[in-house]
Amino acid sequence: MMTKIEMEAMEAVIGIRKELARQNEIDWEQRRYEIAKECLPTVYQTALEIAKKTGVIEEPKDIVAVAVDLADVLIENLKKDKE
Repeated sequence: MMTKIEMEAMEAVIGIRKELARQNEIDWEQRRYEIAKECLPTVYQTALEIAKKTGVIEEPKDIVAVAVDLADVLIENLKKDKE
């Protein structure tokens, strides 16, 4: 039979283990933001180069959408690799 102190200690250990497991999980929304943020300057630069050559200027929302789409594709592939 376990004492009350032993039971509380066991519950604390279980709680700590759950918290550590949660901290090790990947925050995919945060990763999506970080990847899109990293892609945006290159996508923007490419859009500027295309605009210089063709005279077609993309809307800022479309440029941002491309960066987010790239992040989504990368995350999708990363998730597949984990499975």
